[in-house]
Amino acid sequence: MKILSLVFGLALAASVQAQTWNHDTAHSSVGFAIKHMAVSTTRGEFDKVSIKLSGDPKKPTSLAAEVTIAAASVNTKNTGRDEHLRKDDFFDVAKFPEITFKSEKVEVKGGKNLMTGTLTLHGVAKKVSIPFQLTGPVEDPWKNTRVGLEGSLTIDRTDYGMTGGLPAVGKEVKIDISTEFIQAK
Repeated sequence: MKILSLVFGLALAASVQAQTWNHDTAHSSVGFAIKHMAVSTTRGEFDKVSIKLSGDPKKPTSLAAEVTIAAASVNTKNTGRDEHLRKDDFFDVAKFPEITFKSEKVEVKGGKNLMTGTLTLHGVAKKVSIPFQLTGPVEDPWKNTRVGLEGSLTIDRTDYGMTGGLPAVGKEVKIDISTEFIQAK
């Protein structure tokens, strides 16, 4: 009987830890900013982003995320520029239709959260760390539990083989992530 209780207790603990969260796309964005001609900053975002989140937000180190971005959904509010960004000298969406990130661990250092994982962009996979803020959980008026994650990182796009437009278009790209999730029931 004690063994059965122990097995049940471990299964219950695992199920509590393995909370899943549904991505609220209406309240989320993945944007970027890059220098143009070294004098101004051009901003854009991706319109099609899917994020899977699991873990207990009260224990940030238990969180795990998988992000999939449709590269062709790039949107800088300029149709001509967006078409150019989809071509082979930038995102090459025909060959590399997705940008992905898969977390490997979350650490809390000096009271700050840091999610480390593999970013795959333009067919090149590199380890990156994303400092992030976690807000919530909170209960919304419809009795849903929500959490938010916001973070940013800067990458050198040439590390990923994206060399189009140099030197007029900068190397460093700041990526800003603001996401909201609803706990799955």
